[in-house]
Amino acid sequence: MTSGLSAVVWRVQCEGGFKHTADGPLVITPSKLVVEYGAKASANCSTNNTHNGMGWEATQGVIDMKKDVSFLTWTVERLTTWDIKPICFINLIGNEQKMESLSVTIYKLPNSLLVNGPPMPVMEGGTCSLRCDVKDVAPVQNLTVTWYKQHIIVNSTTFKESINTPVNKSIELIIEPRREDDGVMYWCEAKLELGPDGPPTMMSIPFRIEVHYKPMFSEDKETIEDVDEKITLNCSNSAKPPSQHIWEGPHLEKKEGSSSLSVSSPGNYICTASNRYGQAKKLFIVRFRNHGYTTLAIVVGSGLLLAVVLIITCIKLRKNRSGASANHNMTPSSSAQKDEGEELVSVTK
Repeated sequence: MTSGLSAVVWRVQCEGGFKHTADGPLVITPSKLVVEYGAKASANCSTNNTHNGMGWEATQGVIDMKKDVSFLTWTVERLTTWDIKPICFINLIGNEQKMESLSVTIYKLPNSLLVNGPPMPVMEGGTCSLRCDVKDVAPVQNLTVTWYKQHIIVNSTTFKESINTPVNKSIELIIEPRREDDGVMYWCEAKLELGPDGPPTMMSIPFRIEVHYKPMFSEDKETIEDVDEKITLNCSNSAKPPSQHIWEGPHLEKKEGSSSLSVSSPGNYICTASNRYGQAKKLFIVRFRNHGYTTLAIVVGSGLLLAVVLIITCIKLRKNRSGASANHNMTPSSSAQKDEGEELVSVTK
């Protein structure tokens, strides 16, 4: 470009930029260019007007003025100028000059995208901070950082700065972990909103959180009716790390150990589950089937059986005594038998 053209370019830039007109003497295709930093860039400039010269002015890929052409291609094999503004120009007959600028957006994907968090595990009921670190990304005004929790969007952040060169950004997410969140994955995604020609979304490595929590029962009281002889009580609960258990109940000293307990007596039994974060209690009310009446029936039945045995024994004794008395009265004495015998013999004779 001539020095006079450079002066014109400077004057127009200072006056507020170039005017783009769809029906002007110059047509640039594509009208906008989205290029990755360090990649090849190319655009065409054409005109139907008669002119004295045509060229491209740019900090990279300048094309000096050429005559007798209606089509010029601006090309850069490796685009590394962040604020480049290529301008296609023609010098019309009569020294009038027309210009059209090419909109170029240069982007750079992050060098790294990483989620940082507190040392695991975290405790239920508190708050903690996760941080998404985006390294060397451009342009930041087109950047959107999105937080995900198990494929569900929980937060999105955009930036108001207008900076074309690469910058670092850290986006914080405050969470309140619950026991249901144990093992949940968080990650962040960085996307440069540059239209269909823009780059793909970049995703960080998922960050898994581990949540610890005190014991909790699904219900604090359980009533067990109609127990026959023996039953096993279950003190299972939700706790991390696993809880320790202490049992209390009728005829039972405090017993530490298993989450289950076998009982054979009615009454109220209490299980206390605890870990380093707290404790919870559960009451078991155990009622055996007709337990009191069964005992009474056994006692009464035993008494009746004893009475029957005694009655039968008495009857037998009375019968034995009566039989002995009757036999004594019917048996004749020896003298009487003799006399009777003699009498019988005498009659026979």
